[in-house]
Amino acid sequence: MDNSEDIDQIINQSQKKFGKKFIFGFSISLLLIISYLAWFWLGNSKDNSQEIVYIEHVVDRGTIADLLIASGSTEIDKKINLSFGTNGEILKVNVKEGDLVKESQLLAELNSYDLENALERSKIQLENLKIQLEKLKAFPSQEEIESAQYLVSQAENNLKQLKDFPSEEQLKAAAELVSQAEANYILAKKNYNELVNPTAIQLSNIEKLIIQAEYTLSNADLQLDNAKINQEAKKIVLIETINTYCDNENLPNRSDVCSGDFTKIPFTKTITDAIIDEIFTCCKADSTEMDLSKTLISANTDYSSSIEQIIVSQNQIDSSSASLIDVQITKEKLLNPSQADIDRLSKLETQAKENLDRRLLSLEDIKSGTDPDEIALAEENLKKTQLSLENVKKGTDENDLLSQQNDISIQQYLVSQAEENLSKTKLFASFEGQISSINFKEGEFVGSGQSFVTLTDPLSTQMNIIASEAEFIEMEEGMYGIVALDSMPESPLIIQVMSILEVPNVQQGVVTYPVTARFIQGFEIITVIGNFAPLLESLAGSMGAGMLEGMMPAGMQGRMSAMRERSSGGTGGFNLNNLSSDSPLLSFLSNELPAEGMNGTVTLLQKSVQDVLIVPSSAIVLEKGITKVITSTNSSGIEYKEVKTGLTDGENTEIINGLLEGDSIFIKTIADIKSTNDDKEMKSIDELTEGPPRGGPPPRGGR
Repeated sequence: MDNSEDIDQIINQSQKKFGKKFIFGFSISLLLIISYLAWFWLGNSKDNSQEIVYIEHVVDRGTIADLLIASGSTEIDKKINLSFGTNGEILKVNVKEGDLVKESQLLAELNSYDLENALERSKIQLENLKIQLEKLKAFPSQEEIESAQYLVSQAENNLKQLKDFPSEEQLKAAAELVSQAEANYILAKKNYNELVNPTAIQLSNIEKLIIQAEYTLSNADLQLDNAKINQEAKKIVLIETINTYCDNENLPNRSDVCSGDFTKIPFTKTITDAIIDEIFTCCKADSTEMDLSKTLISANTDYSSSIEQIIVSQNQIDSSSASLIDVQITKEKLLNPSQADIDRLSKLETQAKENLDRRLLSLEDIKSGTDPDEIALAEENLKKTQLSLENVKKGTDENDLLSQQNDISIQQYLVSQAEENLSKTKLFASFEGQISSINFKEGEFVGSGQSFVTLTDPLSTQMNIIASEAEFIEMEEGMYGIVALDSMPESPLIIQVMSILEVPNVQQGVVTYPVTARFIQGFEIITVIGNFAPLLESLAGSMGAGMLEGMMPAGMQGRMSAMRERSSGGTGGFNLNNLSSDSPLLSFLSNELPAEGMNGTVTLLQKSVQDVLIVPSSAIVLEKGITKVITSTNSSGIEYKEVKTGLTDGENTEIINGLLEGDSIFIKTIADIKSTNDDKEMKSIDELTEGPPRGGPPPRGGR
C-alpha cells in the first residue's frame, strides 16, 4: 500500500463486505428458523403434546472466554537451501536425509584435485618470488660478479675468433670435408651405374658362382646316395650280429635285443650301456660272450653313424640348393634390377651430390672470411655484457625491488583467491538442524548456486494462521491459543501470536491476513499458564458441550470432556498449582513439535474473565432494551429482576450486578407432556426461537 489512507480504505471496504455477508447469512438463518418453528408447531399442535416449563438454576461462579476460531498450517521458519560456490563433481556426501547436524559440520565436498594443485602452484610461485626478492636484496654476490665477468670474456673471445677467421686448421678441415664428399659421390654414382648397366666382369663372375653352386649340389647328391648304400650295408651287418647274439642264451638284455622287431634299431644308449654293465662290470662272462657283446655294440654304433651321415648329406644338399637359388636370384636382380633399388641408389647419388655442393660452398665461405655484420653483432654483444657487468657491480635498483614486491603482492592475492576457490568445494552447515533433502549423489556434477541440500531447524516450527478480515480486526500480538492438528487431534498444542502482517493477501476476491504464532513447549507452559488458563477452563468446564467443542476434532473433544469432568465438582476451573500425574493438562506439556505442512484448527483467547458470576445465556431475557432474568414463578405470575451483563461466550454470560452467588433463577423451556415428572425431555428456547424469549444474550464481548 502507498499510505495509511489506502490501508484504512481497504479495511473499511472489507468491513462493508463483511456486513453484507453477515446480513445475507442472518436472513438465511432466520428463514430456516421460521420454517423449523412452523414445522414444529404444526407437528405438535394436533395432540397438544408439549408445554412450557421453568427449570431452576443456581447462580454460580466460573470462567468465560471470548474465543476466535481460525485455521492454519505448520511451517518451519528457519530453512535454507545450501549450495556450493563453484562447479564440480561431487566427491563425497557425509550426511543423509534426516540426519541431525551441528553448526559448521562438513556436509559434502567436491573433487578439488585441480584447485588443490592450482593452490600449490600459486604457493610455490609465491615462495619463488620471495626468494627472488631476497636475492635482489643480497645482490650482487661474488658468484654473480664472476658470472658476469665470464660472459664478458666469452664475448671478447668470440669477437677475436670472428676477426681471426679463417685459421689454417679451419681451412684444412673444410678441404678434408670436401674430399670426403667427393669420394662419397663417386662411390654412389658407381653403384648406381653398375645397377643400371652391369659390366661383363659382373656377369662373368655371377655365371662362375652359378656353375660352382651346381657342382656343389651335384656332389652333395652323390654323397647322399653313397650314404644310403652304406646305411643298408650297416643295417644288414647289425641284423646278422643280433641274430648271432640271440643264439647265445647267456647274454644279457635278450628281451630288448632279441624282440625280433628290427624297426626299433639302432638300439638306444640305455640298452647298450646295460649290456656293457652286465658283461664287463657285474658278471663273469667268457671271451665268446664278451666278443659277441662287443660286436653287437660296434655294429649298432656303425649303423647309427650311417643314419647320421645321411642326415648330414641331406643338409649339404639343402644348403647347396639354397646357395644356387641365391646366386640365381642375384643374377636375375643384376639383369633386371627392381625399381625400388634403382630409386634408392639414385636417391643416394643425389644426396651425395648435394652434400658435395654444400661442402664446396662452405669452403668458399670460409675462404672469404667473417661477414662484417657478424663482427658488428659480436662487438654489440661485448658492449652489452660489459654494461651488464657494470650493473651487477652497482647492485639492485630500487625500482626492481619495488617491482618484485608488487609481484609478490599480486601473487599473494592469487593465493588467497585460490584458497577461497578451494573453500568453495566444501559445504558446511550454517546452523544446527536437520537435513530434510539431498538433491545430488556422489559422482554427479553440480553447478555453482544449485541447491544441494536443504537444511532446516525443526525447533523453529511455527503456526501460520489464515485470518479473515473480521478475525484480523480482533487479533492482537501476544494472544494465546490452542491448536488441534487434523493428523494428531489428541495432542493439542499451545501457541502465542507473534506477528500480524497488515498487508493482506487477495486471491479470487477473498482477503486474508498472514498471522504467525510460535509453539509453547514443555514446562514453559507452566510459566505462562496463567495467561491462557481461562481458555482451558472455558473449554473444559464452562462451555459444556457447546458450539466450540463441536467444531473440534474427535480427539480434542475427548480431551475437553476429561477436563470438564475434572472441573465439574468445583468452580469450573483448574487448580493450576496442584496438577496430578494423570491431569489432562499435562497433555499440553509435550516437547515435540509437529512436522511441517500439518493443517489444523486454531482457537485463540480474545477476552476472558475468571471467578465471576455466570448464568446460562438462555436465562437472559431482553425486553425493551432491559436485560433481566426470571427470579420466581408462582400462581400470581412470573417475577423478573433486571441485571447487568458482561462478557459472553454464547453459552454462558457474565452477571456484573443484580444477582448474588447462590441465587436461584429460572430458565423457560418447553417439555413433552407425555414425559413423566421425573424424566422430562427438555428443549431450550434457543433451539426453537434462536435465542431466549423476547431477545437473546448480548453479542460476544459486549456488555
